[in-house]
Amino acid sequence: MNTLIISRLDYQRLQQWIGRAKTDFNFSNNQTNEILRTVNEATLLDPADMPADVVTMNSRVRLTYPESNHTLEVQLVYPELANIEKKRISIFAPLAVAILGCRQGTLTKMNTPNGTVTIKIEEVIYQPEAAGHMAL
Repeated sequence: MNTLIISRLDYQRLQQWIGRAKTDFNFSNNQTNEILRTVNEATLLDPADMPADVVTMNSRVRLTYPESNHTLEVQLVYPELANIEKKRISIFAPLAVAILGCRQGTLTKMNTPNGTVTIKIEEVIYQPEAAGHMAL
């Protein structure tokens, strides 16, 4: 299993979102439990110490589905900024949960209603910490 890495700032914000998710956004236990498990299993780093190839909140990444060779570019965002047309996916979406904290080049699994899908993180195009945008 790959070690997940999350910034302490993302961890704090995600804990707050998990607390609000069920009441404010009507998320299911399944959605909140998946992200809770992910953040609790991760290694925490200060934002300034975050390796540039790790998927963090507000990162923009290029992904490939190896089985179909389909490529997708997305940005991980908090729920209020989610916008599928702009390719901004909520951290509570299965795809976001699957890639948060992973490194570029990692193969990871995403649970879907139709089974498990493999995803490869091809490139971390933009990461706030690497760009010096520590507060994003």
